[in-house]
Amino acid sequence: MAFTAKITGVDALMRKFEQAPQKMMEQSKIIIDETVVEIARSARGMVPVKTGHLRGSIRANKYQPGKGASVTAGNDTNINYAAYVEFGTGDKFQIPSYPNVNMNDLEAYAATFKRTKKVNLPHRPFMFMAYSELLGKMVNKLKKVRI
Repeated sequence: MAFTAKITGVDALMRKFEQAPQKMMEQSKIIIDETVVEIARSARGMVPVKTGHLRGSIRANKYQPGKGASVTAGNDTNINYAAYVEFGTGDKFQIPSYPNVNMNDLEAYAATFKRTKKVNLPHRPFMFMAYSELLGKMVNKLKKVRI
């Protein structure tokens, strides 16, 4: 007498695997978009406010293929002092150490804003503080993405 074991559901499983990359991209995009909005909201809550212009210039830019996602401060306005608030000026220029941030990249980026002016304003981090706090949460959510 012949014995047969039949595997059922293979076609449905193969369809699921074929759709996996698209579903994973869609879920990841949602997580990334939610995170940049949350980073912008957090940065707005941390930024020192004198006139409100800097706080009002903080924007979340959701994911776009080839461009990624970002949070900006002052880019779409005439506000050119966001980096000086973030890192300080003169002798008080400082780059705080943040978890979840590649400090080599941040130091190189921050150095482009370093000036030797006599104005010594302390650093008042808001953007990278928010980024650092929320990046780890985003990565943990991305690790949980399933097909």
